[in-house]
Amino acid sequence: MPGFVVGGVLLREIESARKQQYQGTGENMTEAMMTDINRQVTAFGRLIFQAIGKNQPSAFNKNFWSGKIMNWSMTQPDFKLNMFRLVDVLPSLRSSESIAAHVNEYLGTAAKNMNGLMEWGLNVDPSSLRAKVTSLIVKKSVRQMASQFIAGETPSEALKELRRLRKENLCFTVDLLGEYSVSEKEAQVYQDRYMEALNVFGREVPKWPESNPLIPGHPGELNPVCISVKLSALYSQCDVLNYNASVNTLAERLTTIARRAKELNALLYVDAEDVGNNELIYEAFKQVFGSDEFKDFPYPGAVVQAYARRSGEVIDDLLDFARKRGGPIAIRLVKGAYWDSETVIADQNEWPSPLFGQKQSSDAQFELLTRKLFDNHDVCFPAIGSHNIRSLAHACCYAESKGISKKQFELQMLYGMAEPIALAFAEKGFLVRMYVPLGEMIPGMGYLVRRLLENTSNESFLRHTFHDENEVDTLLQEPRFLD
Repeated sequence: MPGFVVGGVLLREIESARKQQYQGTGENMTEAMMTDINRQVTAFGRLIFQAIGKNQPSAFNKNFWSGKIMNWSMTQPDFKLNMFRLVDVLPSLRSSESIAAHVNEYLGTAAKNMNGLMEWGLNVDPSSLRAKVTSLIVKKSVRQMASQFIAGETPSEALKELRRLRKENLCFTVDLLGEYSVSEKEAQVYQDRYMEALNVFGREVPKWPESNPLIPGHPGELNPVCISVKLSALYSQCDVLNYNASVNTLAERLTTIARRAKELNALLYVDAEDVGNNELIYEAFKQVFGSDEFKDFPYPGAVVQAYARRSGEVIDDLLDFARKRGGPIAIRLVKGAYWDSETVIADQNEWPSPLFGQKQSSDAQFELLTRKLFDNHDVCFPAIGSHNIRSLAHACCYAESKGISKKQFELQMLYGMAEPIALAFAEKGFLVRMYVPLGEMIPGMGYLVRRLLENTSNESFLRHTFHDENEVDTLLQEPRFLD
């Protein structure tokens, strides 16, 4: 069988007998097919690593202060724990004295293992001039770190960065930071922010020359404007114990946003959140986009988290919905972002965990569900969201084996975390969408801490790729279910 061609088609041709063999579902692939796919994944994955070369995301670049902090976080466990504690409380600290006091408390001991510049500003009188300088440096450093992952506080501020992405042949979806409104007044503010984002992007983005389709005829480029909505932010009483009112209220408020998106021909995804709210979110999604008003809405997107044990059932339900709807939907498949909190809550209550306990199991589930999405591409548009080159290469190779063109799916990655990987896949002709958060410091701090935890985790693919520099073939090994 012919191999890969750099910058060209992944597989030039597949024998007709082999094609017939590949017609089974993702869950029932033959051993021969799996062997062939893995061979192609390894070959293509090596090409991606070659294309990345020594390029690094800015978050890992040690030439920047934020990169140094990331490096210390990955090599000094005590510093990592206390640094994240400091980042978490920083937005609530109002004076240089309180910042300096917290810096002393959290980092005073850890600084002994850091460089001299770091130790210079620690273990000093909080009211001293040196403490004031330290507080300024800390605030600036954390804001710089946040700017690696958050494109701006407002839609208008983000326009420059979004345009830069388009110039780099990357498309985007914008997420407005903030979850779990505690009052209806706050919920209304969040809804207004979504409407503002649609209005600003709908007015400004189409003016750019860079907004011409990156890949003409691709469903992901029907419009350059795309937003991702967190429904729990739209209703302060969102709770499974308030099931009917939650679904109906979320559907009503999503309708308002979707109506404006439809007027602008913008694309829209509804994000998945924690396990307790996801059932409400999916029901609201189906209620809105199954209605007569939105049956012709092109590719409304739902998000599924592969680390959830029931994620296969969720996808089956969404596929059934798409068939009944009579129009395809987009399904963004991700690993999931709430593993730590979900696991702690389950342990505290002595509940069985709703999530896989082993990362490799989540990776294996991700590949299984990837195949399921491609096997049902007649009713869904797969959006494969990952930074794991193995996971992404598997999706591209499996799609090729099924005769699915690059115009029938897209790849998605988080802004600020994997741009060299995104650019490498874009150069191979794939549509790559960056998930771009916007928001203020306080709502964004929870997001920032999650991203820092993810980047510095011992199991992080990005860490293994850009910091630990593991062997390529090790990173491209097929994942297995362990629990």
